[in-house]
Amino acid sequence: MLESVGVVILAAGKSTRFKSDTSKLLHELCGKPMLEWVLDAVLPLKPKQIVVVYGKHSEVLVERYREGYLEHELSFVLQDPPLGTGHALAQVQDALKLNVSHLLVLPGDAPLVRDVELKMLADALKRNGAEHAVLTATVDPPGDLGRVLRRGEMVECIVEAHEAKDAVQTVTEVNTGVYLFSRRVFDHLASATRQVGPSKTKGEYYLPDVVLMAPTLAVHAPDFVCPIGVNDRHHFALAEEVLLDRLRRYWMEQGVTFRLPETSYLHHNVVLAPDVEIGPHCVLTEGTRVGRGTRLVQGCLLETCVIGEYCELRHVRGLFAVLEDNVAAGPYVNMRPGTVLREGVKVGNFVETKNADVGPGSKLPHLQYVGDATLGRDVNIGAGTIFCNYDGFMKHHTILGDEVFIGSNASLQGGITIGPGAYVAMGSSITKDVPADDLAIGRARQENKKGYAKRLKEQLRRRKEEAERNNNKNKRNKSNAGGAM
Repeated sequence: MLESVGVVILAAGKSTRFKSDTSKLLHELCGKPMLEWVLDAVLPLKPKQIVVVYGKHSEVLVERYREGYLEHELSFVLQDPPLGTGHALAQVQDALKLNVSHLLVLPGDAPLVRDVELKMLADALKRNGAEHAVLTATVDPPGDLGRVLRRGEMVECIVEAHEAKDAVQTVTEVNTGVYLFSRRVFDHLASATRQVGPSKTKGEYYLPDVVLMAPTLAVHAPDFVCPIGVNDRHHFALAEEVLLDRLRRYWMEQGVTFRLPETSYLHHNVVLAPDVEIGPHCVLTEGTRVGRGTRLVQGCLLETCVIGEYCELRHVRGLFAVLEDNVAAGPYVNMRPGTVLREGVKVGNFVETKNADVGPGSKLPHLQYVGDATLGRDVNIGAGTIFCNYDGFMKHHTILGDEVFIGSNASLQGGITIGPGAYVAMGSSITKDVPADDLAIGRARQENKKGYAKRLKEQLRRRKEEAERNNNKNKRNKSNAGGAM
């Protein structure tokens, strides 16, 4: 490795094909802005300095990273007007530190570049002794990428696709836009500006023209699967597909099983333990962590969640939720922020929880809303039960002690306490505290009216027949009125 490398990230392009009001480099792939994927690739080289060249339209980058990135200071240089990559690098000269001997130059819209390719470039330059090096890759068909013409290991020239003649169009070794220059590159830029001048088609100064001024090594990266920059939304989707594949492969190497892996979506900061199983159509984002032996059977969406060991989740949506070990949830469970499910909790179908701490071994089998509540150990909540936590102005917290049993279709007023071992009868509306071991019944007394249902049905039948007769009479009157006209 070279000892004193500075990094220059080119981020002044207008990104017109991306069609966004937000800087293209701030759009996220797998939960991380595009620019940060590039920064993560260069940091292992321990650069002495990182300079970002930005344009008038991308000043938001300066605001976003004014304090640096991962404790690394960033310098910013404005390119205005943007007159090509060669012109962009020239703007950096006065901002460089004196102890920088080489410059690693790469585009900010290349999220697929990795430190392995960058180290390959540095090692080859150090071994060969050339002044400059360019990273190349084989792409067939090469499309609109610049063609690399060689003389042995050295680059003869790099021809832009729109300026290439027929024979050059068929060349499949292309320029990735990643360069490693000695500090003398600024002298060579000046020479290229005088001798080559701007592009005949676009009037811009191209960085590839530097190879005409000094010996430049071509370093081929055989595993660089997608060397293109992200120019449009199609490229964006292709890049995220590659990043997702890398993430899934990494976790498989750590002992995670994916069922239909191509259907799973992960953020870069998700953490998975060995023997986790991810079923089809699961989405894990925002630093979610999943413990050993847990199965996400199918269709789970987990955002900023902590899932313990040996849990089983089916069609669960969780946001800022914590599950301890051996929890079973689903299908169709919605865990809103503040949900804590303690060890051995079972949550069944169509249950919603919010700001609820559910004690060990408790059961929420189906069709409940449990909000703003603390439940003790081994609590059982009957089907259709709701915690009435909101009065229109404030939320109220409900407390259930250990081994409380709530019958089906109960309504619990927010702010009450139900003591350990208490029972609540089904269909009850509970508005006051229930002492330990008591039975609470809060419903109207049942009354059976003899023969009432039969009389009611006869009355309703007569009303229906009378309504139908009136309707038919109105239709005849309208018809006769139309005929008279």
